[in-house]
Amino acid sequence: MRKKVQHRFARGVTLVELIVAIVIIGVALSGVLVVFIRNTSASADPVIAHQAISIAEAYLEEALTKNFTVGPGVTRPTYDDVLDYNFTDTGARDQTGTPISGLAGYTVQVQATAEALTVITASNAVRVQVTVTPAALPSATVVISAYRTNY
Repeated sequence: MRKKVQHRFARGVTLVELIVAIVIIGVALSGVLVVFIRNTSASADPVIAHQAISIAEAYLEEALTKNFTVGPGVTRPTYDDVLDYNFTDTGARDQTGTPISGLAGYTVQVQATAEALTVITASNAVRVQVTVTPAALPSATVVISAYRTNY
C-alpha cells in the first residue's frame, strides 16, 4: 500500500505581499518624516523670539532706571535721564555701547516720549517703547513699553 503524501503549502511571503508591505511602510514613514522636518525647521524660532524679548526687557529696564529729567546725554554711556533714550542700535549692545557677541542680527529701536496719563500731565510722564526686530525672523518683532513718571 502506498502512503498518501501530503503537500504542504510553503509558508512565506509572496513578492506581491512584500511590495504592498514596503509601500505601506514607506507612506507611514514619509508622514512621520514630514512632521519631524517641520518641527526641526521651526525649532529655532522660539529661541530667536525669546532672545528678542530678553533684549527688549534689558533696554527697557536700563531706560526706566534713569532719573526722570536731568539734562541731555550725547551718547548712550552718558545718558542720565529717561528722555535721552531715543536711538536705534543695529545689533544688541550693552549699556556702554559695546556690541554683544552673537546678537548682531537684532535691530533695537528705543523711543522715549512725553505722554499724558489719565491723572498725570505729559510733563510728568514718559512712555518708553522698545522695538526689537530679529533679522533672521522679522515676524518675531517684539514691542514692549512702559511708563516712567516723575515721582
